Amino acid sequence: MGSHRKILFCGSLPPIVTNGVTISNMINLKILSNAFDIDYVTEETMFHLHNKLAISKILAYLKSIINIIKKANFNKYEYFYLVFSVSLFGSLKTLFSILSFRIFNDGKIILHIHRGDFFTHFYTNSINKLLASIVFSNCYKIILLSDVQKTEFQNVFKNHKFHALPNTIEIEHSCELVNFSKYENRKDYDYKFLYISNYLIDKGIIDLLTVFENLCEKFPKITLQTYGAFTDQKMKNEIIKFESQNIKIGGIVTGIEKFEILKQYDCLILPSWNEGMPLILLEAMSVGTLVISTNVGLIPDLLGGKYPYLCYPKDRESLEKNILKFIDSNFKSELSKEMATKYNSQYSQKTHAHLLHNIFSQPLN
Repeated sequence: MGSHRKILFCGSLPPIVTNGVTISNMINLKILSNAFDIDYVTEETMFHLHNKLAISKILAYLKSIINIIKKANFNKYEYFYLVFSVSLFGSLKTLFSILSFRIFNDGKIILHIHRGDFFTHFYTNSINKLLASIVFSNCYKIILLSDVQKTEFQNVFKNHKFHALPNTIEIEHSCELVNFSKYENRKDYDYKFLYISNYLIDKGIIDLLTVFENLCEKFPKITLQTYGAFTDQKMKNEIIKFESQNIKIGGIVTGIEKFEILKQYDCLILPSWNEGMPLILLEAMSVGTLVISTNVGLIPDLLGGKYPYLCYPKDRESLEKNILKFIDSNFKSELSKEMATKYNSQYSQKTHAHLLHNIFSQPLN
């Protein structure tokens, strides 16, 4: 602190909202605090309002706009750092936040995009294209999740400065603590599968539970343990119905406890319908736990184009085939080592911090 170089951050943070984006925000701000003084305008919309338009969300946003104006008017900031919300309402929020800041402050705008499906989900009609163009025209730099995504954006928005910043995780473990031998000499169906994510319909949780309910009838030794935060009572009631001797439904796990759980299980499954670069997959990679995931967003880029256990979203048959393929394959130990090595070389905190400081500290050419 006391560096006199200042950033104004606007966005959501844990514990009010806990998901991959907010945890990434927290990690990035912690890193940047080594070189900058940071002021915050936090959005206080509760997690149970995810993907819902409510009066409380609008009021919370208006409150954040007032706070942006106050802080921008009375402070000199080098940067205004915020996350682009990929929805019609979210993009309008982003635009008005930027314009509110620019009226009172000449700090540079740095925008972070955490979605991996920008062009297929958001950039599909003339209104969204116009909003994106206006938002991007007001930005100094735009942060994306990978070099592949950076190339994709540069091909469409040729006059903007895009930077690749792959996600990293909050806690790291030494490779010496990873048990790569847990996959050796496994000939039966005694496998422990794991789901860790919020209980949202678009995380594919109902697809996963339905598939496992059927698999457990055929292979009584396999088990599934799930962990996450419930968004509403209706979803909770639907999920709890699947609980059985082979399927266990759990609550939130965080910190060291989450990593200890990841190390104990044979495979993490994330059947999301859309994603950016999920932190839970990075966390699994870091401790050598293999994953089965949908081939959405930047997951194929994260795991590698030849990763063997990628399935299609909303396709239960594809998910089941990949689970059986995982059980029957003979190269899991080697792949486990490969994934842990890839995390350490490409996604470590050290690599992430270096790239992040370059984005915020280096001038444009």
